[in-house]
Amino acid sequence: MATTYATKKQSAAIKQRMAEIRTELPYEVDDARVRVRQLTDWKYHMSRHPLPILAGAAAIGFLIVPTKRTPERIVIRETSRNDSVAPEPAKRGLMAGIAGTVMTLAIRQASTVAAHQINRILTNRSST
Repeated sequence: MATTYATKKQSAAIKQRMAEIRTELPYEVDDARVRVRQLTDWKYHMSRHPLPILAGAAAIGFLIVPTKRTPERIVIRETSRNDSVAPEPAKRGLMAGIAGTVMTLAIRQASTVAAHQINRILTNRSST
C-alpha cells in the first residue's frame, strides 16, 4: 500500500486524537466517580427533591403498617386434667417481628462489643 500525504495526515490526526483521549480519560473517570457517589447519596436526593421523597416514604409507611384488626373473641373453656391442650402461640404483627429482630441483633452486637472491650482491658493488664 502506498503511503500518501493524505494517509500520513490522517494517521497524525488519529494519533493526536488518541493522545487527547488519554489525557482526558482520568478526568472523565473522576467525574464519573463523583456522579455515582451523588446518585447513591440519599441526602443529595433529599435536598434536591424533598416533597416527592417524603410523599413516597409516607405512602410506603402507609402500606407497611397493618390495618387495625378487631380483637378476636376469647373463649375460655374448662378442661379436665386428662384433656391437656397446648395453648397456641400469640400472633405477632409485622412491626413486632421487625422490632424483635432488631432487638436481637442489637443485643448480640452489644454483647460482642462488651466482650471485645473486656478482652482489650484484660490484654492491657496482662501485658503491663
